Amino acid sequence: MEKQSTTQEFHRGQQIMLQLSLTREQCSALAEWSASIPTLYFLDICVVGATKLTDNALETNPRKLKLVSHLRELDKPQNCFSYLCALMEKVSDSREKITDAELEKQLISDLFALRAFFKNASVYEPDEFIISFLRELRGSAIEVKRPNYLELLEAANGRFALKDSTSQSLRLEKANKIVNEAESLEISKQHPVVITMLACLYGNSAAKNLMKFKADPDKFEAENTLADIMAISRFSAIKLQIECLGRNGRRFLRSDFITDDNGLSELIKCYKPSFVKHDDTSDGRETQLSFDVDLKRILTEIQADEYEKIYDLLS
Repeated sequence: MEKQSTTQEFHRGQQIMLQLSLTREQCSALAEWSASIPTLYFLDICVVGATKLTDNALETNPRKLKLVSHLRELDKPQNCFSYLCALMEKVSDSREKITDAELEKQLISDLFALRAFFKNASVYEPDEFIISFLRELRGSAIEVKRPNYLELLEAANGRFALKDSTSQSLRLEKANKIVNEAESLEISKQHPVVITMLACLYGNSAAKNLMKFKADPDKFEAENTLADIMAISRFSAIKLQIECLGRNGRRFLRSDFITDDNGLSELIKCYKPSFVKHDDTSDGRETQLSFDVDLKRILTEIQADEYEKIYDLLS
Protein backbone atom coordinates (compact mmCIF):
# COMPACT_ATOMS: atom_id res chain seq x y z
CA MET A 1 0.00 0.00 0.00
CA GLU A 2 1.36 3.44 -0.94
CA LYS A 3 2.25 5.60 2.04
CA GLN A 4 -0.13 8.49 2.54
CA SER A 5 1.60 11.85 2.48
CA THR A 6 1.54 13.92 5.67
CA THR A 7 2.48 17.53 6.32
CA GLN A 8 3.75 19.21 9.46
CA GLU A 9 4.37 22.93 9.92
CA PHE A 10 6.15 24.73 12.76
CA HIS A 11 6.48 28.48 13.26
CA ARG A 12 8.68 30.66 15.43
CA GLY A 13 6.88 32.14 18.41
CA GLN A 14 6.38 35.83 18.99
CA GLN A 15 9.44 37.67 20.26
CA ILE A 16 9.86 40.92 22.17
CA MET A 17 13.14 42.82 22.36
CA LEU A 18 13.74 45.04 25.39
CA GLN A 19 16.60 47.31 26.35
CA LEU A 20 16.90 47.64 30.12
CA SER A 21 19.30 49.17 32.60
CA LEU A 22 19.68 46.58 35.37
CA THR A 23 21.54 46.41 38.63
CA ARG A 24 24.01 43.59 39.22
CA GLU A 25 21.44 41.88 41.44
CA GLN A 26 18.76 42.14 38.75
CA CYS A 27 21.15 40.74 36.12
CA SER A 28 21.89 37.83 38.43
CA ALA A 29 18.19 37.17 38.98
CA LEU A 30 17.50 37.31 35.24
CA ALA A 31 20.34 34.87 34.54
CA GLU A 32 19.02 32.53 37.23
CA TRP A 33 15.55 32.65 35.69
CA SER A 34 16.96 31.90 32.22
CA ALA A 35 18.94 28.95 33.57
CA SER A 36 15.74 27.49 35.03
CA ILE A 37 14.01 27.19 31.61
CA PRO A 38 13.81 23.53 30.46
CA THR A 39 16.16 23.35 27.48
CA LEU A 40 17.09 20.66 24.98
CA TYR A 41 20.73 21.08 23.92
CA PHE A 42 22.05 19.59 20.67
CA LEU A 43 25.75 18.66 20.57
CA ASP A 44 28.13 18.32 17.64
CA ILE A 45 30.70 15.54 17.34
CA CYS A 46 33.55 17.52 18.88
CA VAL A 47 31.50 18.45 21.93
CA VAL A 48 30.56 14.81 22.44
CA GLY A 49 34.26 13.93 22.24
CA ALA A 50 35.13 16.53 24.88
CA THR A 51 32.95 14.73 27.44
CA LYS A 52 35.34 11.77 27.21
CA LEU A 53 38.47 13.73 28.14
CA THR A 54 40.18 13.02 31.45
CA ASP A 55 40.93 15.70 34.00
CA ASN A 56 44.63 15.46 33.11
CA ALA A 57 43.86 16.02 29.42
CA LEU A 58 41.66 19.02 30.25
CA GLU A 59 44.39 20.63 32.34
CA THR A 60 46.58 20.90 29.24
CA ASN A 61 43.77 22.12 26.96
CA PRO A 62 42.19 25.40 28.18
CA ARG A 63 39.79 25.51 25.22
CA LYS A 64 38.31 22.09 25.98
CA LEU A 65 38.31 22.85 29.71
CA LYS A 66 36.17 25.93 29.07
CA LEU A 67 33.77 23.88 26.94
CA VAL A 68 33.47 21.11 29.53
CA SER A 69 32.96 23.67 32.32
CA HIS A 70 30.09 25.16 30.30
CA LEU A 71 28.49 21.74 29.88
CA ARG A 72 28.74 21.14 33.63
CA GLU A 73 27.00 24.45 34.29
CA LEU A 74 24.11 23.26 32.09
CA ASP A 75 23.91 19.89 33.86
CA LYS A 76 20.57 20.54 35.55
CA PRO A 77 17.58 18.19 36.07
CA GLN A 78 15.28 20.22 33.81
CA ASN A 79 17.67 20.00 30.84
CA CYS A 80 18.37 17.29 28.27
CA PHE A 81 21.19 16.76 25.80
CA SER A 82 20.62 15.38 22.32
CA TYR A 83 23.02 13.30 20.23
CA LEU A 84 20.95 13.78 17.06
CA CYS A 85 23.09 16.41 15.27
CA ALA A 86 26.27 14.43 15.91
CA LEU A 87 24.48 11.29 14.71
CA MET A 88 23.38 12.90 11.43
CA GLU A 89 26.95 14.01 10.82
CA LYS A 90 28.34 10.53 11.42
CA VAL A 91 25.66 8.70 9.44
CA SER A 92 25.89 10.90 6.34
CA ASP A 93 29.71 11.07 6.12
CA SER A 94 30.55 9.29 2.85
CA ARG A 95 34.25 9.05 3.80
CA GLU A 96 33.59 6.75 6.76
CA LYS A 97 35.48 3.48 6.18
CA ILE A 98 34.61 1.51 9.30
CA THR A 99 31.99 -1.23 9.22
CA ASP A 100 28.41 -0.79 10.38
CA ALA A 101 29.17 -2.91 13.45
CA GLU A 102 32.20 -0.78 14.32
CA LEU A 103 30.24 2.46 13.91
CA GLU A 104 27.40 1.05 15.99
CA LYS A 105 29.88 0.26 18.77
CA GLN A 106 31.26 3.80 18.48
CA LEU A 107 27.82 5.35 18.84
CA ILE A 108 27.01 3.25 21.90
CA SER A 109 30.34 4.32 23.40
CA ASP A 110 29.46 7.97 22.79
CA LEU A 111 26.07 7.58 24.47
CA PHE A 112 27.63 5.76 27.42
CA ALA A 113 30.15 8.61 27.83
CA LEU A 114 27.41 11.25 27.69
CA ARG A 115 25.29 9.48 30.30
CA ALA A 116 28.32 9.11 32.55
CA PHE A 117 29.27 12.78 32.14
CA PHE A 118 25.90 14.32 32.98
CA LYS A 119 24.97 13.72 36.60
CA ASN A 120 21.65 15.59 36.69
CA ALA A 121 20.52 16.16 33.11
CA SER A 122 19.64 13.24 30.84
CA VAL A 123 20.48 12.16 27.29
CA TYR A 124 17.37 12.57 25.17
CA GLU A 125 17.59 9.64 22.74
CA PRO A 126 17.44 5.99 23.81
CA ASP A 127 19.99 3.58 22.34
CA GLU A 128 17.27 1.89 20.26
CA PHE A 129 16.50 5.10 18.38
CA ILE A 130 20.17 5.80 17.65
CA ILE A 131 20.84 2.31 16.32
CA SER A 132 17.64 2.30 14.25
CA PHE A 133 18.60 5.65 12.70
CA LEU A 134 22.07 4.33 11.89
CA ARG A 135 20.85 1.11 10.28
CA GLU A 136 18.22 2.87 8.19
CA LEU A 137 20.22 5.84 6.94
CA ARG A 138 23.93 5.05 7.06
CA GLY A 139 25.62 6.12 3.85
CA SER A 140 22.56 8.01 2.71
CA ALA A 141 22.68 11.74 2.15
CA ILE A 142 20.52 13.55 4.69
CA GLU A 143 20.13 16.17 1.96
CA VAL A 144 19.64 14.89 -1.60
CA LYS A 145 21.77 17.69 -3.09
CA ARG A 146 24.79 16.80 -0.98
CA PRO A 147 27.04 16.09 -4.03
CA ASN A 148 26.14 19.51 -5.45
CA TYR A 149 27.00 21.22 -2.16
CA LEU A 150 30.36 19.44 -2.06
CA GLU A 151 31.12 20.47 -5.63
CA LEU A 152 30.38 24.10 -4.84
CA LEU A 153 32.57 24.00 -1.73
CA GLU A 154 35.44 22.50 -3.73
CA ALA A 155 35.07 25.45 -6.11
CA ALA A 156 35.15 27.85 -3.15
CA ASN A 157 38.56 26.56 -2.11
CA GLY A 158 39.85 26.07 -5.65
CA ARG A 159 38.54 28.10 -8.55
CA PHE A 160 37.10 30.98 -6.48
CA ALA A 161 40.14 31.06 -4.15
CA LEU A 162 38.10 32.39 -1.24
CA LYS A 163 40.93 31.66 1.17
CA ASP A 164 42.63 34.75 -0.31
CA SER A 165 41.47 38.34 0.00
CA THR A 166 39.71 39.77 -3.05
CA SER A 167 40.08 43.39 -4.13
CA GLN A 168 37.00 45.45 -3.27
CA SER A 169 36.62 46.40 -6.93
CA LEU A 170 36.37 42.71 -7.91
CA ARG A 171 34.12 41.39 -5.13
CA LEU A 172 30.77 42.07 -6.77
CA GLU A 173 31.86 40.37 -9.99
CA LYS A 174 33.03 37.32 -8.04
CA ALA A 175 29.81 37.30 -6.01
CA ASN A 176 27.84 37.09 -9.25
CA LYS A 177 29.99 34.18 -10.40
CA ILE A 178 29.44 32.34 -7.11
CA VAL A 179 25.66 32.78 -7.35
CA ASN A 180 25.65 31.69 -11.00
CA GLU A 181 27.69 28.60 -10.10
CA ALA A 182 25.24 27.74 -7.33
CA GLU A 183 22.24 28.09 -9.62
CA SER A 184 23.92 25.94 -12.27
CA LEU A 185 24.15 23.22 -9.59
CA GLU A 186 20.46 23.76 -8.69
CA ILE A 187 21.38 25.17 -5.28
CA SER A 188 19.27 28.02 -3.95
CA LYS A 189 21.23 31.26 -3.97
CA GLN A 190 19.98 31.83 -0.41
CA HIS A 191 21.32 28.50 0.86
CA PRO A 192 23.72 28.68 3.84
CA VAL A 193 26.51 27.20 1.68
CA VAL A 194 26.20 30.13 -0.74
CA ILE A 195 25.86 32.71 2.03
CA THR A 196 28.93 31.34 3.80
CA MET A 197 30.95 31.64 0.59
CA LEU A 198 29.84 35.25 0.18
CA ALA A 199 30.74 35.87 3.82
CA CYS A 200 34.28 34.70 3.05
CA LEU A 201 34.40 36.95 0.00
CA TYR A 202 33.44 39.95 2.14
CA GLY A 203 36.01 39.33 4.84
CA ASN A 204 34.07 37.46 7.52
CA SER A 205 36.77 35.77 9.63
CA ALA A 206 34.29 33.40 11.31
CA ALA A 207 33.19 32.10 7.89
CA LYS A 208 36.81 31.56 6.84
CA ASN A 209 37.51 29.73 10.10
CA LEU A 210 34.53 27.47 9.45
CA MET A 211 35.57 26.75 5.85
CA LYS A 212 39.13 25.75 6.86
CA PHE A 213 40.55 26.48 3.42
CA LYS A 214 43.76 24.81 2.25
CA ALA A 215 46.46 26.10 -0.12
CA ASP A 216 46.56 22.59 -1.60
CA PRO A 217 43.03 21.85 -2.91
CA ASP A 218 43.61 18.11 -2.42
CA LYS A 219 43.88 18.71 1.33
CA PHE A 220 40.64 20.67 1.59
CA GLU A 221 38.04 18.59 3.45
CA ALA A 222 34.77 19.65 1.89
CA GLU A 223 32.88 16.98 3.86
CA ASN A 224 33.91 18.54 7.18
CA THR A 225 32.99 22.01 5.99
CA LEU A 226 29.61 20.86 4.69
CA ALA A 227 28.84 19.10 7.98
CA ASP A 228 29.40 22.37 9.85
CA ILE A 229 27.34 24.47 7.45
CA MET A 230 24.47 21.97 7.34
CA ALA A 231 24.32 22.05 11.13
CA ILE A 232 22.77 25.52 10.70
CA SER A 233 19.76 24.29 8.74
CA ARG A 234 19.49 20.90 10.47
CA PHE A 235 19.40 22.43 13.94
CA SER A 236 17.17 25.33 12.87
CA ALA A 237 14.46 22.97 11.63
CA ILE A 238 14.60 20.97 14.86
CA LYS A 239 14.61 24.13 16.99
CA LEU A 240 11.38 25.37 15.43
CA GLN A 241 9.69 22.03 16.09
CA ILE A 242 10.91 21.64 19.69
CA GLU A 243 9.98 25.18 20.72
CA CYS A 244 6.62 25.10 18.94
CA LEU A 245 5.73 21.90 20.80
CA GLY A 246 6.98 23.49 24.02
CA ARG A 247 4.58 26.42 23.60
CA ASN A 248 1.80 23.85 23.30
CA GLY A 249 2.49 22.08 26.56
CA ARG A 250 5.44 19.82 25.81
CA ARG A 251 8.50 19.73 28.04
CA PHE A 252 11.10 21.98 26.39
CA LEU A 253 10.49 25.70 25.99
CA ARG A 254 13.91 26.30 24.46
CA SER A 255 16.55 24.51 22.41
CA ASP A 256 20.15 25.44 21.69
CA PHE A 257 23.13 24.14 19.71
CA ILE A 258 26.57 23.66 21.26
CA THR A 259 29.63 23.43 19.04
CA ASP A 260 33.38 23.57 19.58
CA ASP A 261 33.82 25.36 16.25
CA ASN A 262 34.24 29.11 16.80
CA GLY A 263 33.37 29.91 13.18
CA LEU A 264 30.12 27.97 13.28
CA SER A 265 29.15 29.36 16.70
CA GLU A 266 29.42 32.91 15.33
CA LEU A 267 27.68 32.27 12.00
CA ILE A 268 24.72 30.42 13.46
CA LYS A 269 23.87 33.52 15.49
CA CYS A 270 23.11 35.31 12.21
CA TYR A 271 20.31 32.86 11.32
CA LYS A 272 16.90 33.11 12.97
CA PRO A 273 14.64 30.31 11.71
CA SER A 274 11.04 31.43 11.24
CA PHE A 275 9.15 28.57 9.57
CA VAL A 276 9.62 24.93 8.62
CA LYS A 277 7.31 22.63 6.68
CA HIS A 278 7.86 18.87 6.36
CA ASP A 279 6.10 16.86 3.65
CA ASP A 280 6.49 13.12 4.23
CA THR A 281 5.76 10.93 1.20
CA SER A 282 6.65 7.45 -0.01
CA ASP A 283 9.77 8.97 -1.60
CA GLY A 284 11.07 10.51 1.63
CA ARG A 285 10.78 13.87 3.34
CA GLU A 286 10.80 17.26 1.65
CA THR A 287 11.56 20.17 3.97
CA GLN A 288 11.02 23.87 3.36
CA LEU A 289 12.87 26.09 5.82
CA SER A 290 12.70 29.86 6.11
CA PHE A 291 15.25 32.08 7.93
CA ASP A 292 15.64 35.69 8.86
CA VAL A 293 19.31 36.31 8.07
CA ASP A 294 21.41 39.18 9.42
CA LEU A 295 23.11 39.67 6.07
CA LYS A 296 24.86 42.90 7.00
CA ARG A 297 26.50 41.17 9.94
CA ILE A 298 27.56 38.23 7.77
CA LEU A 299 29.02 40.39 4.97
CA THR A 300 31.47 42.02 7.35
CA GLU A 301 33.34 44.41 5.05
CA ILE A 302 30.62 45.30 2.55
CA GLN A 303 29.89 48.93 1.68
CA ALA A 304 26.34 50.31 1.75
CA ASP A 305 25.96 50.73 -2.02
CA GLU A 306 27.30 47.25 -2.73
CA TYR A 307 25.12 45.73 0.00
CA GLU A 308 22.02 46.77 -1.94
CA LYS A 309 23.38 45.07 -5.06
CA ILE A 310 24.10 41.84 -3.18
CA TYR A 311 20.66 41.99 -1.57
CA ASP A 312 19.08 42.29 -5.03
CA LEU A 313 21.31 39.48 -6.34
CA LEU A 314 20.06 37.13 -3.63
CA SER A 315 16.39 38.16 -3.89
